[in-house]
Amino acid sequence: MKILEKAIKTFEERGTQYGDFVTRFKRTAQSLTQLIQAPVTGSDICKMMIVEKLSRSHDNYLEDNWVDIINYAAMADALQKEEKQAKIRPIK
Repeated sequence: MKILEKAIKTFEERGTQYGDFVTRFKRTAQSLTQLIQAPVTGSDICKMMIVEKLSRSHDNYLEDNWVDIINYAAMADALQKEEKQAKIRPIK
């Protein structure tokens, strides 16, 4: 499947552009926690981004949405494993 190869390439490019995803998503979660005054985790941010990408794809096909969903799912998996080990609770 070429889309998986593209997802890996995109993941690597984004890492070069934006840095480590764990650090970025933790920072985003901390900022959003402060903004909405409710606990948010890095994996929650990934889940929200997946929902946004699904919403974008509703009326219009763009392969980039599906590539991003693949990558957000992979990042959510890694983050949620780390959160579970650290006993960080997701949004309820």
